[in-house]
Amino acid sequence: MNKIILSLFIVFLSLLLVSCSGQEGTAEKAGKEIDKSIDSGKQTIDEVLEEASDKMDEIESSFEGPAEQAGKEIDQAVENTAEKIEEVGDTLEENAEEAGDTLEEKIDGSK
Repeated sequence: MNKIILSLFIVFLSLLLVSCSGQEGTAEKAGKEIDKSIDSGKQTIDEVLEEASDKMDEIESSFEGPAEQAGKEIDQAVENTAEKIEEVGDTLEENAEEAGDTLEEKIDGSK
């Protein structure tokens, strides 16, 4: 009798382990989508900051012109950077909303 119970228990555990392995849930998939969106946003922000830094270096190295012109170029670079950062923020917010909507749809669909 004990051998039968032990055998059934081993079979049950084997089936349990097989059924739980390797499958991603909807929350995990949505989490990965959000992570991708955030990584994309971070990369874009880094690129914008690098461009701004390059522009500042360029302006510093070409200080041969009048100081007023250099000031205007710096102001323009800062303004462009702010606009690009705002665009990246909007894109990141949209991506996060889409990922949240996808998560809600998948959760609602799995019920």
